[in-house]
Amino acid sequence: MTEQTKKTPRTKKKQPAKTSGFGRYLMWLSIKLGLVVGLALTIYLIYLDSKITQLFSNHHYEVPAQVYARSLELKPGKNFSQQQLLKELELLRYRKVDKITGPGQYQAQGSQVVVYRRSAQFADGFDEQEVFTVSFGAGRVASVYDHQLKKQVNKARLEPQLIHHLVSQQQEDRELVALQDVPEKIRDALLTVEDRDFYQHHGVSLWSVLRAFWVNLQAGRTVQGGSTLTQQLAKNMYLTEDKKLIRKVNEALIALILDYRYSKDEILEAYLNEIFIGQFHNNAVHGFGLGSKFYFGKPLNELRPAEYALLIAMVKGPSYYDPRRFGARAKSRRDLVLKVLRDEQMLSGAEYQAAVEQPLAVIPMGQHLKAKAPAYLDAVKRELKHIIPDQDTLQSGLKIYTYMDPQAQQAAEEAVRQRLAKLQDKLEAAMVVTDYQAGAYKAIVGGRDVHFAGYNRALDARRQIGSIVKPVLYLQALSRPAQFSLATVLDDSPISLRTSQGPWAPKNFDKKFRGNVTLLQSLSESLNVPTVRLGLMLGLPALKTGLQQLGLERDVKLQPSAFLGAVELTPAEVAQMYQTIANKGKYQQLAAIEAITGPQSQAVYQRRNIVQQRVTEEADYLLQYAMQQATRSGTSKSLTSQFPGIRFAGKTGTSSDHRDSWFTGFDHETSITIWLGRDDNKAIGLTGGSGALTLFAQYFRLTPPNSLFRAVPVDITLGRFSAFSGLEVEDYCDNALILPKIITQLPLSDCD
Repeated sequence: MTEQTKKTPRTKKKQPAKTSGFGRYLMWLSIKLGLVVGLALTIYLIYLDSKITQLFSNHHYEVPAQVYARSLELKPGKNFSQQQLLKELELLRYRKVDKITGPGQYQAQGSQVVVYRRSAQFADGFDEQEVFTVSFGAGRVASVYDHQLKKQVNKARLEPQLIHHLVSQQQEDRELVALQDVPEKIRDALLTVEDRDFYQHHGVSLWSVLRAFWVNLQAGRTVQGGSTLTQQLAKNMYLTEDKKLIRKVNEALIALILDYRYSKDEILEAYLNEIFIGQFHNNAVHGFGLGSKFYFGKPLNELRPAEYALLIAMVKGPSYYDPRRFGARAKSRRDLVLKVLRDEQMLSGAEYQAAVEQPLAVIPMGQHLKAKAPAYLDAVKRELKHIIPDQDTLQSGLKIYTYMDPQAQQAAEEAVRQRLAKLQDKLEAAMVVTDYQAGAYKAIVGGRDVHFAGYNRALDARRQIGSIVKPVLYLQALSRPAQFSLATVLDDSPISLRTSQGPWAPKNFDKKFRGNVTLLQSLSESLNVPTVRLGLMLGLPALKTGLQQLGLERDVKLQPSAFLGAVELTPAEVAQMYQTIANKGKYQQLAAIEAITGPQSQAVYQRRNIVQQRVTEEADYLLQYAMQQATRSGTSKSLTSQFPGIRFAGKTGTSSDHRDSWFTGFDHETSITIWLGRDDNKAIGLTGGSGALTLFAQYFRLTPPNSLFRAVPVDITLGRFSAFSGLEVEDYCDNALILPKIITQLPLSDCD
């Protein structure tokens, strides 16, 4: 038997799969598309990098011009009470404490006030913080002690109050802060809550997104955000609020570029100035610098944990967490932030507990601006048009230092409100308060509604000024000592004149005639008939010259009735004339703006205070003597009874048919012009004494007056005048008046 051999079946060898032509096509298409997309992305990144780098490097924040009130100077001898200083500190939001530990605090101890003044920018430069003690006595500053110098000094000053931001049509409002000026505790708290890996990531952080998700899940609500600060900055500076995916992609790309091109500190500083933090009417509030003042009325370095925690809490949604509208919601978010800070050991347990127990304590809306004075700001804006014609410059961070006295402005507003509340509804008012020695507007009220930014009657309402014009005429007479003196006799008897409007027979207010009166009596009692006779002696050109010498810049047409005030002037024009009268005949153009500095504190504008002696000091002294007499025994005598021991000079004015009530007067520092009337020019039934004068008195009840004192000029002496003829007579003559006079070489008359 033969052996059969088994045949092993052959295994078929596998052949490699052939790539189909379609597969190869898809592969190469994918590669090409990838290259195209990569190239397009590269080109887009190059474009984006160029654009973002240029925008960021050349970015100029829209920083509205900041308008400041005057800075308060405290000098020994200044007529300024302890109560006024405390009020000033309150307006500046200084905090009264038992123990002073830092700037923005003060102590009141008996007749002394210790102040830790903040560092601040003034019109003439930057001042570091300092501590000083102000002592008071008899309503005046007695002494000023500097704690650093350890000696008494001749002055100290408080920073000027911010009163307004001139926001542009883009309506972005902010105050720039440098990173080094932001307290480290606030920076650390912000990064802990919003982006704790800020200094480690490269603009975008996946880990931040995951961690925020986990923290929020544990808290049961949103405590942390996933976007980095760099992404938030990218969105705020360069993108819209569009929720589309493409915006998020752009946000991430821009964040990567910013992180590559700029330092972390540069990015953080930009964030602190750019972030949207609230809304003030139509204006968006940006940045922590302004946010601190907008919500708490003080700078960042004075915020306590409960306050800066609220500011950080609102970053997530300023509208949703608005503490003024949604207090409970805002407090809940703030307390969550405080808890995070405690858990991260940035607050002790005691600090945390004290902070969460504090109410939100945000200031009322708008009170970060220390004054609402639309009439005054109107004057500022008008001056700015001449000083800085290019309005775009006003958005470059200028600081405008004005002469506004916040306490004077408040007193003027209160005087208008309180007095007009007791008078007829349709009565309007205007008040102009000046520092006549500096030629400066201290306060302006433009109407009954003191906070309404409408028709500015103080600057624009031309009304007949009545007897307010008389001192202008009498000053012209007293400037001619060879012809006139305070004792000059004027005829107070009936008179009739022919005018282009027909016969005119002026009468005194009380319809009585007194025969012969002195020039002093005629002015102090505001007698019409003797004034007209004096005007006829001097002539209308003399009145016109007088108006121009005292500061009226417009040309006015004058009729004989102008001697009694048939001249239409604005309250500001009247205030300008009386600035010269009050200031010993020295004219200075009234101004609202003292100085302007640029964003780097460089001088942009400094007022040139040009003083001109328009009338002689001697003639002006005699006029002031007569105006003081008016407040003692004349038409303004009610002031003497209301302010015993205080000397004022003043003049009432009432236009024909009682359509306008005026008063203008001054103490040793302040001149005030007041007008009352109706916009429809109907009669108001008030004289200067029963109307405008009452507002003058009310103002000085709110702001203590400084009694008028005038040194006697060299060429003024006492003269003896006949009570009958008004001529100067020998010392032995009887029936004589002893009055000041200008020294002349005129011969003396015989006794009557």
